[in-house]
Amino acid sequence: MENHPLPGATIGLYLALSVLVCALQLAIVSLGQSAPPAQAAIRVNSSLVLVDVIIQDAKTGLPLQDLGENDFIVLDNDSAMDIRSFDVGARYGSRPISLWFVVICNEVDWDENGSGFIRERGDLLRPALEHLDKQDTLAVAHWCDDGKHQIDAMPSHDVDEVLKKLDGLFHRKRVRVGTREGEMSLQGMLRSILEVSRSTTPQPLPVVVFLYGDHSGMEREEADDVLKDLLETSVIVFGINDGMVRVSPIYLENQHAQPNVAHFLAAKTGGQFFSVKPELFPTALDDILVQVRFRYVLGFQPLELEGKRHSLTVQLTDSARTKFPDAKLAFRPVYIPMK
Repeated sequence: MENHPLPGATIGLYLALSVLVCALQLAIVSLGQSAPPAQAAIRVNSSLVLVDVIIQDAKTGLPLQDLGENDFIVLDNDSAMDIRSFDVGARYGSRPISLWFVVICNEVDWDENGSGFIRERGDLLRPALEHLDKQDTLAVAHWCDDGKHQIDAMPSHDVDEVLKKLDGLFHRKRVRVGTREGEMSLQGMLRSILEVSRSTTPQPLPVVVFLYGDHSGMEREEADDVLKDLLETSVIVFGINDGMVRVSPIYLENQHAQPNVAHFLAAKTGGQFFSVKPELFPTALDDILVQVRFRYVLGFQPLELEGKRHSLTVQLTDSARTKFPDAKLAFRPVYIPMK
């Protein structure tokens, strides 16, 4: 999905909608805690490809919750596939979320381009984090342009500790801005997150949120390699910044280099990047959590597990499109079937 600025004229409407969404989410959390629904079981099959689909009303931004299995069409390399499993996040039938905040560390004269906008503002995210389900976890990781990267807080339910770790990253000694070392460090950090996710049982849905200006670059071949690893683990990438860094109009089409890596990864994994004022950081994070929480998870069995990249398309049937004319779908556009 594309960059998502919030112009001043729409902020009031957006905040009102956010309140509605949060109220809806809290109501469903309460319902889920009091009486687990019949479809709460997560169906696992090592040969199934699971596709996370986020559906919103394009006019209101609210999640659409009333779709059924027969409302979807899944195309693998343009061939229609039988849907073998169907879960709905709103009914707590999908796997829990592992939410990762990732930032670039303190750098000399680079606050506006990096993650400096979140310095001493981590607590702004707290209201949204209170809407995490009890099964969801929160973690923090960072990378630096000196080549170092680290997981600072492993996935846990301790919001206070995680926010403390996030704020603590900006009290470290500043490093010089680099290029190649930073690119490799970013790749290493993302792969460390994947290792943690793969070793967790049951495996959660990793949701990576870049708190980052995204003034970054990477060779397209390396960006595609990182994307391949993310797609194998069904990661969804999002981002939040304060809009200080302009996004290149060629960040998706450029075949030689990616000038905005975080935006590229978000677009290719079915996520979204928000550029908003600091007072709207919690609203943006709430939107991310609502999108992921109310997602649909479709499972199908690929014809071959050959490890090659496949195009992936999810559509609504004609009848569903008639019923929900303003439905907007987001999903990863490619996947890799692995043994």
